[in-house]
Amino acid sequence: METRGVDYKQILLDEINRKREEMITIANSTGFTSNETIECSQELDELINIYQRAEAAERNHSLFRQFLKKVMLFFALQKVSYKS
Repeated sequence: METRGVDYKQILLDEINRKREEMITIANSTGFTSNETIECSQELDELINIYQRAEAAERNHSLFRQFLKKVMLFFALQKVSYKS
């Protein structure tokens, strides 16, 4: 999934791996059933769902274009939340 030189699939994979590491760190410090761990796990689930939808959307170009807009919005919102 590449658009104008940006490999969104790789960005998603990198973000999934980063979020997984974050979840492990949080779970090790606060416990596997803490609210922080569960929240991070849910965020990881969402990233994995986005990645899986991207894989499926690649098979259908018109859906892919609609999906790509949502992915771009997701990353824009994530950048805003990371700054907070």
